Parts: sequence; C-alpha cells; structure tokens
Amino acid sequence: MPDLSNVTQPIEWAIVHSTSRDPIALIRKLQLGAGRTTYYRAITWHVDPTKRELIGYWGSLNEATQNVYGLYERKLPPQFLASSGSTWREPLPLTRPKTPPLS
Repeated sequence: MPDLSNVTQPIEWAIVHSTSRDPIALIRKLQLGAGRTTYYRAITWHVDPTKRELIGYWGSLNEATQNVYGLYERKLPPQFLASSGSTWREPLPLTRPKTPPLS
C-alpha cells in the first residue's frame, strides 16, 4: 500500500457541550506503536493551541467522549445536572485512560 501520510488529514472531532460556546475538547484518532494500535487522544480546547492540555488516551471514540463529558460535568455547578422535577443525575462515569506505547 502506498504511503499516503503526506496527503491525508488526521481524523479529529471537536467536542461541544450545551453550556459552552466554544468546544470543550478535541479528540483525535491515532495509530501508535509497532502494532499501529488505535488510540483516541483527548485534549482540552483553547484558541491558542499551545495552551491545550492532555486529558487522556482511550481505546474507543465513545469512551473518550464519555470521559471528556464526565470530567467537564464535574466542573459545572450542580444545577446543570438537574433533570425534570426535583431529581438530579450523576455526571457520566469515568474510566481509566489507556496507556499509549512508549515508542
């Protein structure tokens, strides 16, 4: 198969939340290591790319997105987790990040 790295673009998602005008995170699909294992790297959003911070790596897009939302919701005031009536919902559960390969 020909090397297409010079003509392909990375796969990346901007994650938005209803409480924010700007994205809250970016998730990028990566293939790392000798086995080209797929990882989804989440970083915080900032207009200045040098101010973005690593959130973590996960094995699926769904897991990365759930953790981004879960971490973000834990920073919101409690009233944002109110549902209809007088009930409150828990923030989305968090899972352990996947450790990327060293090389």
